[in-house]
Amino acid sequence: MSTKTKTKTALAIATLAGLACLFGASDTAHALRIGGHAALHDSAHAACTSLSYAALTNDCGSRVTHTIPLAVESAGSKALSFRGKGATSDNDVECRGQAMTDNNSGYWSTGWTGMPAFGSVEDVSMGSLYVGDEGAAYMRCKVDDGASLLSVEWEQ
Repeated sequence: MSTKTKTKTALAIATLAGLACLFGASDTAHALRIGGHAALHDSAHAACTSLSYAALTNDCGSRVTHTIPLAVESAGSKALSFRGKGATSDNDVECRGQAMTDNNSGYWSTGWTGMPAFGSVEDVSMGSLYVGDEGAAYMRCKVDDGASLLSVEWEQ
């Protein structure tokens, strides 16, 4: 086989492989993660909320609730989790998932889930949240004084 033929064959195989990757649908679920600093918070707490890298830390003297919108690509059950940190049980982070239909006629939520331990970063699984077709999803997180919300994660 000539070098020219080998090159054409290799190019044809590479092109077919690329097209297969481009047009082949993957059934593998993937997750998205954003930092806690992406949370929406009211201006009354701006002066006492510190943002460091991706973490949001509450220094307000009392519990503050934050809302984090989640980008969802399709309907179905989505596994949710968050990462939090607090020194003691007085520095807890609790989150819940919430979703609604596109016309606001249906609503789903998980229960509130807090951190299982304190003193180090905790990865907390919250179970699954159902999101309807063309619905909206978000997480609500209650962050105690001195606690940090590091990130939230959801499955697509």
